Amino acid sequence: MKKTVNDVVKESITEALLRLMQQKDFYTITVTELTNLAGVSRVSFYRNFGSKEDVLIKHMYERSIATFAKLQTTNVRERLIGLFKVTDELGDILDLLYAQQLSHLFLQYFALTIGAKPEQPNPEAFQNSIMVGICFGALDEWIKRGRQESPEQMVDLLQEVVKRCLAE
Repeated sequence: MKKTVNDVVKESITEALLRLMQQKDFYTITVTELTNLAGVSRVSFYRNFGSKEDVLIKHMYERSIATFAKLQTTNVRERLIGLFKVTDELGDILDLLYAQQLSHLFLQYFALTIGAKPEQPNPEAFQNSIMVGICFGALDEWIKRGRQESPEQMVDLLQEVVKRCLAE
């Protein structure tokens, strides 16, 4: 698929932000500094993003959506393994976020992708919300500890913990 001018603008802004984050604290980066490095106007920034945080959340979403679409999952276990695999594929940006104490942006991205949606009936919305809480807790600790276990090992652990909790 051919990229539009707007796609190039968004990519330039995203790459500039990621480069700046490797050099300095996220909260000291200004939109002016970001757009200057990206070679775009402030208008272009605000036409595409609401904030610097929005840049990162949309970037994670765009990177993961294609991978999620390729997953051939037929059961919950396979979906969970896919979730850990996608998270591992986002490792470079997650390491940067966590180094800058921005794990809350990963939670926002995560809730956006699998969390409750206003149009969902209550049981489905509650189920998605519960899954976000449980899975984010496991993913968060896995990321903090360097993602040493395989996605399959993490899902085994997650399933065992849920079984134990439900048995009590």
